[in-house]
Amino acid sequence: MILGSLSSWEEHSRYENSVIVEAIEELKVILQHEPDLGRIEIRGNEIYVSIMALEAKSLEEQVAEKHEAYIDVHYLIEGEETIGWSPLQEGIEATKPYDAEADYALYPPSSDEILLTLKPGMWAVFFPHDLHRPGMGQPDMKIKKAVIKIHVGLLNS
Repeated sequence: MILGSLSSWEEHSRYENSVIVEAIEELKVILQHEPDLGRIEIRGNEIYVSIMALEAKSLEEQVAEKHEAYIDVHYLIEGEETIGWSPLQEGIEATKPYDAEADYALYPPSSDEILLTLKPGMWAVFFPHDLHRPGMGQPDMKIKKAVIKIHVGLLNS
């Protein structure tokens, strides 16, 4: 997991993987045009972004997820979002087994979960070994965010 902010992006990007840099740079351009909700392709199915709006869920009602085919970059546009993070550990059983077509499995929250608070302009990268619980926050909090999906094959090549 990597946590960052666009306020320090110029310095941070020098140390980041070139594929993640490309994805965030493309997102910055996309956001200049105030995009509609939905999917926007950057490199077809290799890199794309979903712009979404949602109402925050409570810690009690949100489950954790993980992906295997894609790395997630969550970027907060509006509101305040809490995302739970924990590493996948041996022995943790999925509440919904991995669905290869949808690229996700669901898990209960981990007892050693760390809660991250994202404010507009902040982003978090979640890799296949990261459990994450996005979309949480204060009741009735409106969240607008972008989630960039980066196929893991791009970082393996």
